[in-house]
Amino acid sequence: MKPILRMHGVSKRYGREDEPVVSGIDLDLEAGEILALLGPSGCGKTTTLRLIAGFEKPEKGSIVLEDRVLCDDAQWVRPEERGIGFVFQDYALFPHLNVAQNIAFGLRHLSRRQRNERV
Repeated sequence: MKPILRMHGVSKRYGREDEPVVSGIDLDLEAGEILALLGPSGCGKTTTLRLIAGFEKPEKGSIVLEDRVLCDDAQWVRPEERGIGFVFQDYALFPHLNVAQNIAFGLRHLSRRQRNERV
């Protein structure tokens, strides 16, 4: 069976000299499987989820969801285009967007001019 979610060699650090928060993650999740990320505070659980959702960009590696490459060395799919649900610890809609962009996202059915007027 082909994995529904695949992470290969995914690494992330927040500063150039910092130790990686996650390092070389390899993960295959099959359809119907349930995954639990367990570990102490600061071990990279939330960062791993943020990488999958697209709120963080990995330094290395690839993430594939249902045969769609979400990120690798050549491409990047924006969080709002991934179709992944996420409940934030800090209650923000999209933490990578500013307030105006968050509001405008909810008005994407309007023309750009109408959105700008409303925001």
